[in-house]
Amino acid sequence: MNEELTNEVLEAMARCEASCSLCKALEVCMGDRFKQFNILATALLEEMDKPKVWDGAPDNAFRSIVNWYDKSRGFIKSKVLTRELPKTRARQIAEQEGYRLAEKYGWNEAAKELVTNRIEAALNKYAEELEGRNG
Repeated sequence: MNEELTNEVLEAMARCEASCSLCKALEVCMGDRFKQFNILATALLEEMDKPKVWDGAPDNAFRSIVNWYDKSRGFIKSKVLTRELPKTRARQIAEQEGYRLAEKYGWNEAAKELVTNRIEAALNKYAEELEGRNG
């Protein structure tokens, strides 16, 4: 597929109703899958419209402030954006195992978090020891 996926093509895909004769997405269309194209194209257009505040941000940044300015009036509006930081592999494993154990033994939320944090700490310590041996 060498066709370029332009905004015009994406917008045509998002509006698709299977009337193909004058469609701008005809080159990339798969015909019978127009409903999937609608959903995917709409999601992609929405994602493209979001501000790209996280591009170039440090990995541990979880909050950003976006300010909009006008040439004549100056400051117009400000918006605070937050994101959930990606979990480390150790945290993912700890949550999976901690939640499994809590469900198995009927622990409350506090006990589940305590066990999960202990598992994560143990995994991180083990990873540091491995790096020390290999480093």
